Amino acid sequence: MKISPRKTFLAISIFLGSILLSSCNSSLKPDSKPTNTSSGINEINFIPATKEEMNLYRQISISYFCLSRQAEVEFPQSISIASNNFVLIVSRKHGGLIEEIGDKKLTTEQIYNGSYLQVMEGAIKVCPDQVPEEDKNKFLKAVEQLNQNN
Repeated sequence: MKISPRKTFLAISIFLGSILLSSCNSSLKPDSKPTNTSSGINEINFIPATKEEMNLYRQISISYFCLSRQAEVEFPQSISIASNNFVLIVSRKHGGLIEEIGDKKLTTEQIYNGSYLQVMEGAIKVCPDQVPEEDKNKFLKAVEQLNQNN
């Protein structure tokens, strides 16, 4: 069975600490299996982010990045804002849980690292003129190395 490089990259980026997005609500789905990740008096049941939700959060973050770059925000700030938005959503709405990873709760740093990679990949496709060539080349070399190691 041959796995496409994109799916490999996506799985690796999720594993390394995927997806940083923000949410003000901790919504629960009645048909989903909640996971209790709380400690202390207040118990909160978080529902792991589904593949579809992760895709939505990724798209939102890429849009944030492209819009901020069009507004002439510097590249490091734009990518940081977009990635941090992703982290906030996944950590606050889902408690750092992602369905594809299982019961393992990701740290903020893991989510940030994964979201950074996903935002870069998406930005190169959606708004390539907004990504500096040097950063594109670094990213593409990193992806190539990841694919060679797998």
